[in-house]
Amino acid sequence: MKYNLILSLAVVVFYSCQTNPKQTEDQPLRSFPEEVSKVFEAHGGYDQWTEMSALSYAMENGEKQLISLKDRKVLIEGEERTIGFDGNEVWVQPDTADASRARFYHNLYFYFYAMPFVLGDSGISYEQLEPKEMQEEVLSGIKVSYGEAVGDSPDDNYILWYDPSTYQMKWLMYTVTYGKDGASDRYSLIKYPEWTEVNGLKLPKKLQWHVYKNDSIGDVRGEALFTDVLINKEVPNAQLFEMPEDAQVAPGPEE
Repeated sequence: MKYNLILSLAVVVFYSCQTNPKQTEDQPLRSFPEEVSKVFEAHGGYDQWTEMSALSYAMENGEKQLISLKDRKVLIEGEERTIGFDGNEVWVQPDTADASRARFYHNLYFYFYAMPFVLGDSGISYEQLEPKEMQEEVLSGIKVSYGEAVGDSPDDNYILWYDPSTYQMKWLMYTVTYGKDGASDRYSLIKYPEWTEVNGLKLPKKLQWHVYKNDSIGDVRGEALFTDVLINKEVPNAQLFEMPEDAQVAPGPEE
């Protein structure tokens, strides 16, 4: 997918990604409903995920993204600018670059890429749904919602659809509520058509956004590809995420 289409999709979906992570660095051991645990196991296991400290990948727009998994700090290196999240502020280098979209863009792709494991973050409630037919497959669904004080958009909802025979994730539905009052029943839709195994974890190779209206799945309206994926236990150098002197703080959505 072309870079400008990726950015146009970003405008639509960024608010479902949280600027503040929904887990803490010292997150305690957690237990999950049986069906949720089986989905995690089908993708390598939640325990394996929590042992990892760093995730990196390249995107077809030339960007390289590095995420510190324990604290969700981010470094995105592109041809014209670098975006970072140091745990407090999103910053952009150089200070002359356009920073208007950096705040929502900094963790946009990570949150969707790290499915289903980010649905193990703290403060989440789960609800098993009735099976649903999606493109001639009958899939099982788990609805995810958040506590009132969790993240920037606690009214967000996600529905993970998975194959009931293999427990592999197939689709993700999500709502956008940031900046709005109350929950929404308008869902967007992502297909997870291809996976790859890296360090014992099954991670996406491609995401496809589909037209979704009146409970009907339409054509692909955009996609994102991920290459050079690395995930391991080595803690990234904290200095990588620090704001350089010639950088600027990215404005928030209301600034």
